[in-house]
Amino acid sequence: MKNRLIYSLRCPFTNEIHYIGKSSTGMTRPSEHLNKSHSEKIQKWVKELKIFGHKPKIEVLYYVSEQENIDDIEDVLIKKHIKKGCLLLNSNLIHPLTISPNLEQSDHTGMKLIGEFVKNKRKNTGLSQKEFADKSGVGLRFLRELEQNTKDNFQTESLSIVLSMFGCKLSIEKINRHK
Repeated sequence: MKNRLIYSLRCPFTNEIHYIGKSSTGMTRPSEHLNKSHSEKIQKWVKELKIFGHKPKIEVLYYVSEQENIDDIEDVLIKKHIKKGCLLLNSNLIHPLTISPNLEQSDHTGMKLIGEFVKNKRKNTGLSQKEFADKSGVGLRFLRELEQNTKDNFQTESLSIVLSMFGCKLSIEKINRHK
């Protein structure tokens, strides 16, 4: 019975579940995600975490008996966690959240919203600004200016690093003004 299980991959920073899978080989299958996953989205996420010297936390959610249908239980747990607001990277379910500010606004509302988003997510993790800056590898001054909206422009590389800590990415799109 210990070989059949439903597992999750959690973010080591936010502790949020980003993937739920099934295994009939015990912890062998979950561990494979740390080196090469079958999912491109998971591979990218794990690669980004490795840049920071971290990896996802593997957690057993449920041991499945021989009498139970492992596919049905996996499906129920995925739906349950999505309903709770988890952004799962399971194939064909959810793509990583994309932050797309309106960079042409003169009052910098887009950057203010990103700063508030980062501040709220960081506080939810229980990390101080210094702890978060240390874990993510960005400067403390950068993080403070971002959260307090005291600067009009930021290096996109640092902003991307901070957003990737929450499973998000920055997207810059050209606005078509000729409609």
